[in-house]
Amino acid sequence: MPLLLEDLHMSTRGHPESVLGDPRVGGESVAMGVAAGPSPADDFRLGVMMLDTRFPRPVGDIGNAASFDHPVRFARVTSASVPAVVNSCIAETIVEDFVDAGLRLVNDGVSCLATSCGFVCAIHDRLQARLPVPLVSSALNLVPWLHEGCATDGPIGVLTFDARVLGRAHFGRFWRDGLVIQGLEASETFYPTIRFDRRCWDPARVEQEVFTAADALQRRAPDMQALLLECTNLAPYRQRLRARLGIAVADIHTAIQRVRCGVERF
Repeated sequence: MPLLLEDLHMSTRGHPESVLGDPRVGGESVAMGVAAGPSPADDFRLGVMMLDTRFPRPVGDIGNAASFDHPVRFARVTSASVPAVVNSCIAETIVEDFVDAGLRLVNDGVSCLATSCGFVCAIHDRLQARLPVPLVSSALNLVPWLHEGCATDGPIGVLTFDARVLGRAHFGRFWRDGLVIQGLEASETFYPTIRFDRRCWDPARVEQEVFTAADALQRRAPDMQALLLECTNLAPYRQRLRARLGIAVADIHTAIQRVRCGVERF
């Protein structure tokens, strides 16, 4: 039987699970799976290295400060457009610009760094080696943890911005066999709005496109045990996807929360 996120209380390197999921989605506080274990650090300050974009970022999106219940600062990486990062290879100049943005945020006092695009997982280790605080480059950082918790019962699904581009190399050391990947590249609103950095969209239409892609993924893998949202722009729909699919749904906020609670360092 598929697991719900509250059921995923397994330990990681000996640490008990604490709180899962994003602290705020849709403007309300969400406690996802509380178990005995460490509490979130009171002095946690997040810095987000943002792609250079202007498309809509509703509450729940990592680029919206209202998505968090803790301090957050943003730094724009001006060389990092969507086409430049959602790519088979991220240019070295962009890697350097991410490092520079991360160091600026650290100098501003942040205690953890994240990025606004899941494809940055491809350069996770190169960035972390040069940044002095924990890095959450992508929701894809969670694959080993999810695999440990539920892969024996069925596959893990990955909903991504573009399945044509996302490959094993983007996961790096976070790759595990048994992933089923579904993309939104065929969507008529979600994909082109982000890809071409358009400033507005029809929220109801976007939500339906997200549901359509998730439904297609579940049809391909009816025994799917958990869904991972690679794209940070899918995070606003996590709660509704969980209710629709009846399985665990994890995203970039889940990864950030695990670092915040001290149970994970990627």
